[in-house]
Amino acid sequence: MTFPTRLALIGIPWDENSSFMRGAAEAPPLIRAAFASESANLWSETGVDFGATPIFDAGDVEPVSGAAMISRVTESIEALLDQDYRLTALGGDHAITYPVVKAFAKKYPRLSLLHFDAHPDIYDEFQGNRYSHACPFARIMEEGLDERLVQVGIRTATGHQREQIKRFGVEVVEMKDFRDDLRLEFDTPVYVSFDIDGLDPAF
Repeated sequence: MTFPTRLALIGIPWDENSSFMRGAAEAPPLIRAAFASESANLWSETGVDFGATPIFDAGDVEPVSGAAMISRVTESIEALLDQDYRLTALGGDHAITYPVVKAFAKKYPRLSLLHFDAHPDIYDEFQGNRYSHACPFARIMEEGLDERLVQVGIRTATGHQREQIKRFGVEVVEMKDFRDDLRLEFDTPVYVSFDIDGLDPAF
């Protein structure tokens, strides 16, 4: 069984807006190397052979400093979506989500977001930075870029973030409430944003 659509990936090696520690900008080539590692095969649990499915690698967005990077990321994603690719973006920290979703929202006016993370990343601003990796979903929601935001795996929502969640009508499944039989249904296109610490906060 092969995947019937055009697949592409793009790296966004950007962590300028990270707090505490940086290093996520180094991830895209490491993710590519892990995907192609001889330690495993390229078959999925659902029977898709990704080794037989052409995946276009668009390379990495060349990083620049400040707001110019937001525009560059959005334009790069738009160019691939205009070619009807189903796209995977490799970060980078979670600040990339805002410019990426800006591009998806242009192509899919009725867009839902499914966000896996230990943190809701919905501060209005963090350490004086409105484009911090802790803020992308606040920018997305206040600009009306999506119709619905569902967050799964949240462990550390602060009082301010809980106010933001209520303000924007975000649906949150905190890890303490997670069930093995959890089912989520969407009736719009869905953009999935995945932060590895949604599986384990140690990472």
